[in-house]
Amino acid sequence: MASSLSLFSTLFLTLLYFSQANDLINKICSQATNPSLCNQALASDPRASRADLAGLGQIALEKSAAAARDVVSVVKSSGGGGAADVCVETCGRSINDLNKCSDLLRSCGGASCKGDLQTRGSAASANVVTCEDAFGGGGPARLKGATKRAKELINVFLVIANSF
Repeated sequence: MASSLSLFSTLFLTLLYFSQANDLINKICSQATNPSLCNQALASDPRASRADLAGLGQIALEKSAAAARDVVSVVKSSGGGGAADVCVETCGRSINDLNKCSDLLRSCGGASCKGDLQTRGSAASANVVTCEDAFGGGGPARLKGATKRAKELINVFLVIANSF
């Protein structure tokens, strides 16, 4: 009887914990520019089920940096040129800012460095936009989709940063 009660208690607390994590993801994603992408990006990561706001921030940062690297790959595969060089450089700055945000989250936990997170996250997004703008509406066929995904994932991080 006691073991059944213990098992039930453990199951109940586990379900409660996962429910709270899902509530946090839903709260964050309802504010994102692309709620569907946000939900997919955060909920698909196994760490999300036990993550707090800082943990979700780390996940969003990792996905954002990967998306910015994808932009660089798209541009590099196009053959180069002046616009491509600008794009690679600005996306490099974006990735650097996202990595700095990750370092900040690990060192300060979020709330005490909220302004720095917002500033660096906004700069990362602006650099992705600068990359796209360098092509003046042209560029590789996949560039628009890649930059859109990067901007939307960075937006997820910015929503999290604003929530601290």
